[in-house]
Amino acid sequence: MKNKEQHNSIVDGKERFFVISGLIVAYVVLFILIMVLFNALQEREDLKLQTEAEKSFNTVFFHLQEDPVRASNELAENGIIGVGVYTNIGRNILMLGNVPRVLSADVAPGIRTVEGDYSSGKATYDDETGNIEYVRYINRLTLLLDIIDDSMVDLASFTAPTLQYQDVLYIVLNGSSYHKICMRMRAFQVITLIILSLVFIAIYHIYMNNRGYRETLEKQRSLVNLGQAARTLTHEIKNPLSSVNIQLAILRLKVDPKYKQNLEVIQSEMDRVKVLTDKVSEFLYNPTGVPVKIALKTFFMDLISKFETPVQLFIDDDFNILFDADRARSVFENLVKNAIESGEDPQVEVIVSRGSKAKTVKIEVKDRGVGLPDGAEDKIYNPFFTTKTTGSGIGLSISRQFITARNGSIILYPREGGGTVAEVILPIALK
Repeated sequence: MKNKEQHNSIVDGKERFFVISGLIVAYVVLFILIMVLFNALQEREDLKLQTEAEKSFNTVFFHLQEDPVRASNELAENGIIGVGVYTNIGRNILMLGNVPRVLSADVAPGIRTVEGDYSSGKATYDDETGNIEYVRYINRLTLLLDIIDDSMVDLASFTAPTLQYQDVLYIVLNGSSYHKICMRMRAFQVITLIILSLVFIAIYHIYMNNRGYRETLEKQRSLVNLGQAARTLTHEIKNPLSSVNIQLAILRLKVDPKYKQNLEVIQSEMDRVKVLTDKVSEFLYNPTGVPVKIALKTFFMDLISKFETPVQLFIDDDFNILFDADRARSVFENLVKNAIESGEDPQVEVIVSRGSKAKTVKIEVKDRGVGLPDGAEDKIYNPFFTTKTTGSGIGLSISRQFITARNGSIILYPREGGGTVAEVILPIALK
């Protein structure tokens, strides 16, 4: 049985590893594909930006040669904020619209060298101004000055360019449309990645929930099989028990008195088997019983008085619960007994207080025993699982069954400083 559990655990571990690894790989691949796609779209927009800037350059350059006055009028129609012509040292020799008087090397890095290669022009978007800056180097641009109206030239700052250097044409375009498109793409990219992440998280949760359902189904199937076996077993045990009890009664009448002590041992063991079969029957059949109102203060005072080992009782108020009297006694008697048997000096305490949720009562049975063994937290409620040498392992299973039937819960966990805490939460009976 242990080898089978280990094999199932290994298989489940491998399945979980491969599924989660597959999800991670698929997520990374799709993430990369999305990033590549949006980078391609961004490059397309940058190319469109370059194309629009080139068209604007051609329009301005053509009108500067043909009709400088018309070039000034065409600025607004083409979304051009300003046009400037600069010498090789960055000084302005022509201004149309809103452009700086001095062009910095940050805008045109090759402005003071013969190595700058902007023969095809370069367009960039300025995040601070929201404008598009287009720069292009042009040789012999001074020839245009002969046909440009003097009113459009800043003659005071005019300097004739040296022919070995390149003059610079600088155009400022309205970048609002480009900015909106880029922001939409970024927003869509972020939304796409968020949706992708949520989809994979949902798939992961579905997988983990499915694992939980499978484990629950397997446990339920095991409990059904156990229940069927237990019903058959209890029925088959009770019949021979009756026969053995009859034979014991006959032997008491005929056997030598010195052997009667042996008969009492047999009777004691028979009674223990009968109690065990009765508990199994309780576990399998109606766990609710006949609920009645129980005053916990009186109930626990009477319960702890039955034990020889001292048990301390702390209770805030006289809470009432609705519970079958016999089943309530079975539950808490079992918990207190387990606490007493947990060690040589268990220091058992029963604490009754108001629960964290409204209209609930919390009952804690604490001890200073050896505590729960490692890995036993998930098994202690399984029928016939026990850490004791003389226990049957059915007590906690029955207790949990009875408590759950009354919409309550039970949990066992290590106590700070050593020992165990058995915590029961039950609804308070309405007055």
